[in-house]
Amino acid sequence: MKKFNHIYTILAFAPFLIISSCMEFETDLEVENLENPDDQTLNFDASAIEATASGLYQNFYMTTSSTDGLGFATNTAADVSTCSWGNFGMRDISSEPRVAYNNTTSYPNAVIIENPFSAYYSILADANTVLAQVNEGADFSQPKLIETIAKFTQALTLGYNALFFDKVWLSDETGTLNDGEPVNYEEGMTFALKKLDEAINLADNNTFTVPDNWFPGNSMTNVELSQLMNSYGARMLTLNSRNSVQKSTTNWNRVLSYANNGIKNDFSILHDDTTWYDSFKTYLVYPGWARIDMYVINLIDSNTPDYWPSGEVTIPPSTSDDSRLVTDFEYLDSQAFRPERGEYHYSSYRYSRYDNYITQWTVATPEIYKAEVDLYRAEAQLHLGNIAAAADLINAGTRVNRGNLPPVSIDASAVADAIHYERMVEMPILSSGLSFFEMRKEDLLQSGTLLHFPAPASALQAIPADSYTFGGTTGVAGEDYSNGGWR
Repeated sequence: MKKFNHIYTILAFAPFLIISSCMEFETDLEVENLENPDDQTLNFDASAIEATASGLYQNFYMTTSSTDGLGFATNTAADVSTCSWGNFGMRDISSEPRVAYNNTTSYPNAVIIENPFSAYYSILADANTVLAQVNEGADFSQPKLIETIAKFTQALTLGYNALFFDKVWLSDETGTLNDGEPVNYEEGMTFALKKLDEAINLADNNTFTVPDNWFPGNSMTNVELSQLMNSYGARMLTLNSRNSVQKSTTNWNRVLSYANNGIKNDFSILHDDTTWYDSFKTYLVYPGWARIDMYVINLIDSNTPDYWPSGEVTIPPSTSDDSRLVTDFEYLDSQAFRPERGEYHYSSYRYSRYDNYITQWTVATPEIYKAEVDLYRAEAQLHLGNIAAAADLINAGTRVNRGNLPPVSIDASAVADAIHYERMVEMPILSSGLSFFEMRKEDLLQSGTLLHFPAPASALQAIPADSYTFGGTTGVAGEDYSNGGWR
């Protein structure tokens, strides 16, 4: 019977165990998972394994939306949100001019990459353990559900490491892969999507019911779970490119297949404000914290500057034919940010669409809009040369039915612009990383902005390996840091 340690570094860095003790890994990088039993318990208790499986998506979701994660810094680096406060790396990553990420263990905000890096691998280790027990024939009430959710989790954790980081350490229920050596983000995503396809195949060819508390607020069978997994597939495959050249080589037929089989309604999580909550949609919208960057407001109203005018404290309210300027954004006539940290942080708008959440706290917030999936369909059709089909998808969606804007014309450039516009205006704070990934693949990140994060210094020291970083002028231009940009 195979045994798997919950400390991700034992899975990821197995070849180095002869020179780095388990205690060193535990001290530096272990993410305590209080709700999950240890491996010895899992190896002998099917109910404990099932309990672990039930929390796999929750652990992924809470890691992704955590304040000790990358969502906040990447939203400000994308010039979609703006904030001069030092919390969560928001100011550091969006400083102008852009500088290299401070990849040292002494960096006060090092947790923004240490937490998701270690947590994703810890959750992956749990999924691997669950699948190993499935293969051993453990007696579950719904074995195909357990197998499906574990493979789905393998895909999510590896896929999100590929989206955020430059390299990925692979493992699955068989153990550490590739002799413990990392692969690049493209190979990492290829492996993640392989696991996702296996999970989708299981859901499509078996019948089961997902317990309500696994995805609160959602009643799911194997059919709805398959749709959710397909939606994540469309997201991860579309957004993994580091530049527009890579974007052009995306397998758009595969994106279209995922999107066509995706969710039919918005996928949201109903929060209890105790074990399920959405920090990402709290601090990026709460009054006094982050605001919407002027880049986004300028898209809505071209008469509003896209960059804060020097020496000004307030500017007039924007106007637009887009109804969402009123329904989703709130005008502010003063500044809360410190001018000595850069007036470029200033903004005249905050995002107000989720005000019901930051008032009530125990309501649902969206994780994937149906509109998001429809835009992947539209983008795939555009790249496959089906411009009319792409335009039809946009015109049947939020551009018209929420924004009350005129239909987009059947023109490739207009359709591409409309897709980007909808991502920036309809879903600027939908889910961690999305806005950054969109700006990245379109070559729109400001010059010097890192295109992905390095492995954390603490992990590199534990291997041991030399520390490295990206951003500013460090790395390969156009591959590790932006040499283009919207301004």
